[in-house]
Amino acid sequence: MKDFENKGFAIRVRPTEAGLHLSWEGEIHVPNPSDLLRPWLEQLLDLLQQEQWQLECDFRPCVYMNSASIAPLIQLLRELASREIQSVFIYDAERKVQAASFRALDVIARKSPFTEIQGVPSA
Repeated sequence: MKDFENKGFAIRVRPTEAGLHLSWEGEIHVPNPSDLLRPWLEQLLDLLQQEQWQLECDFRPCVYMNSASIAPLIQLLRELASREIQSVFIYDAERKVQAASFRALDVIARKSPFTEIQGVPSA
C-alpha cells in the first residue's frame, strides 16, 4: 500500500507485525476530504480485510484537520467495524482540537469491539 499525499497532507504507511500503521501528517484544508480519501481508504480496507491485518492510525503528527475531515473518519470507523477489522486511532490528548474531535469519534468507536480510540500525552 502506497502513501497518500495531497497539498501538505500525507498518510504514511508502515507495515507492523499485526498489520499496518498509518501516520497522518500535516494539514487537511480541502473542503471535501471524503472525495479525496474515499478511493484510497477503500483500497486500504480491502487490503486489510484480505490479509486479515489490524490497523493503527496515529493522528499525533497531524497539525490541522478541518471539521469536514471528521466525516471520512466516521465512515472509516464504521467500515472497520462492519468488516470486523481490529483497529485503534491514536491522538494527542494534550491538544485541545484533537481531543475534542476524537472524543466525538470515541462515541462511535465504543459501539464496536473492533474499534478503539486512545488519547495519549504528547511525546
